[in-house]
Amino acid sequence: MPASRHPFQPTRTGLTVLAFLLAFSLSGTAMAKDKQKRRERVVPVEVFKAITEDIIYTEETTGTLLAGVDVDVRSEIDGIVQEIFFEEGDRVKKGDLLVTMDDSEYRYKELENEGKVLEAKADLSLALKTFDRMKNLYKEGVISGQDYDIAEADVELKEASMKSVQAILSFAKDELNDTRIHAPITGIVSEKFIDIGEYVTEGSTDLLNLIDIDPIKLEFTVPAKYFSYVKVGQEVSVSVEAYPDEEFTGRVYYINPKIATDTRRFRCYARIQNPDDRLSPGFFVLTKLPVATHLNAVVIPEEALLSEEGVSYCFRVEDGLAVRTVVVPGMRLKDGMLEIVKGLKAGDSVVVRGQYVLSGGEKVDAKSFVINERD
Repeated sequence: MPASRHPFQPTRTGLTVLAFLLAFSLSGTAMAKDKQKRRERVVPVEVFKAITEDIIYTEETTGTLLAGVDVDVRSEIDGIVQEIFFEEGDRVKKGDLLVTMDDSEYRYKELENEGKVLEAKADLSLALKTFDRMKNLYKEGVISGQDYDIAEADVELKEASMKSVQAILSFAKDELNDTRIHAPITGIVSEKFIDIGEYVTEGSTDLLNLIDIDPIKLEFTVPAKYFSYVKVGQEVSVSVEAYPDEEFTGRVYYINPKIATDTRRFRCYARIQNPDDRLSPGFFVLTKLPVATHLNAVVIPEEALLSEEGVSYCFRVEDGLAVRTVVVPGMRLKDGMLEIVKGLKAGDSVVVRGQYVLSGGEKVDAKSFVINERD
């Protein structure tokens, strides 16, 4: 018969459990002490006090420069080029004589129709005199009503004939005038398409191309989400590769209300003063357009911002402790600064150096962060 065990004598299993509980307790105590040490540790950091600024949101896009006016000049008559009074690159004024055509045929037509007008005038004069006599004879009862009507109808016929030949003469004069082709606009001759002696046809032969590039026109597109922000008269700036260190400004004069379904963008047009002809049609440009303004926006250095699983945050120093603060970032500024839409206020001290070793709750030794002079 086995020996009996004292009721308070522990079993081997009980001893194992007690050992585990003791080890866990000691481990927890050590972890708590380690955490307490970390919290008591003073972390040197540099901080920046959040400031406020008026921020202008600028949409950067691409565009193309176009001539303000672009005209292909054509002849209104058929004929042979007699003289040319321009060369490519010439600057001309509206009304300047550019081309003359051989006008011998058109002068003959004018003279011929002037003779017909004189003949029609004589016929009408005779018809009026005859009608006056017929009118008196009719009143005296010498002639019948039919003779009177015939005389009256002859006057109407001669008047119609007169109007017809006058219209033909006017057309002949216009054709003669059209042998002298004048500049329809003030501008620059960008291309010449004819030579002396060349036969040109009415409305189908281009004689030259005229452009007006002061002001020059800018065409660009903007995302549909900014449609309500863009206004006629708004200033826009452009830069071109030809002048890398310069910026040119213009003003929006037209906003196309149609949104392109493939790009979800809308087209805008602006005019840029170009008195020295430095900007040319066809230039590809980078366009900057202010689309929104945020007044008194809270701004901090961008390097203070951290992110974890899609959540943006930073460490704010309050009463000597690092406080993890969730924020909503806004616009990134060109000089390394960042707008904070939500989570901070002006004057909050934000950790800019040393934030990567913080988890929240640590004591910190904060020194002011010196930022480089901003643009």
